[in-house]
Amino acid sequence: MAVNFDIILSDVHLKVGEKYLSHRKQFETFLHSLAENPPRRIICLGDIFDFWFEYKHVIFSGYLEILNAFYELNRKGVDLFFIGGNHDFWAGKNLERIGFHILQSGVIFDFDGCKTMLIHGDGLNKKDWGYRLFKTLARNPFLIFAFRLIHPDWAMGLAQFLSKGSRQLQKNNVSGHYREAESIKSYAIEKMKNSLCDAVISGHCHKPECSVLQINGHQCWYINSGDWIENRTYVKWDGENFHLCHYIQNEK
Repeated sequence: MAVNFDIILSDVHLKVGEKYLSHRKQFETFLHSLAENPPRRIICLGDIFDFWFEYKHVIFSGYLEILNAFYELNRKGVDLFFIGGNHDFWAGKNLERIGFHILQSGVIFDFDGCKTMLIHGDGLNKKDWGYRLFKTLARNPFLIFAFRLIHPDWAMGLAQFLSKGSRQLQKNNVSGHYREAESIKSYAIEKMKNSLCDAVISGHCHKPECSVLQINGHQCWYINSGDWIENRTYVKWDGENFHLCHYIQNEK
């Protein structure tokens, strides 16, 4: 009998437009490969989309193939879960229609007895006041209403322009990127020290890691699912252990 397994991933940063078609196709191929031996659950820890916004009657056309691949997996019995990241925290009813359950960062999941906290990981660096302010403003109901008045094409263009600038700043700020990764890991260890969970899986910092730690005399896990911009990594739970996996297209 096949063992139930789960897939956890984050930070794919899918973008629309012909320039990013190969990246979208690669991830679509990965999802289709899962359909051959469907997992029990797919859990997305945020930033699957480089920009996502919930319009009442509009879904960005560049994402349709990806959304359909998720939909087909759901039809095969795969449970889909989505935690918003700093690029797609506006996820809502349009993803729910496909089959996703929208969850808040910090939710506890049971992986066959392993109590695991799932987070995206943004906003944990207390010195990053700029982002913490942005996070607060971006969730303001009035500002969300005002943004919805912008034409979707303009909204996507603006979002991808700002995302490109933000990513360039991060590349030039190596120390800040390191502090962010360390902030996430420190947060995770503190949660496990307080016996809130046996494992923490995060994304956000694009630094794949799978560490087994001894905390309070117990085996614990800190895992970062990495990203799909450079590493193409994801996490697999096989019923007993977590594994950090690298996707290679056409691999059998």
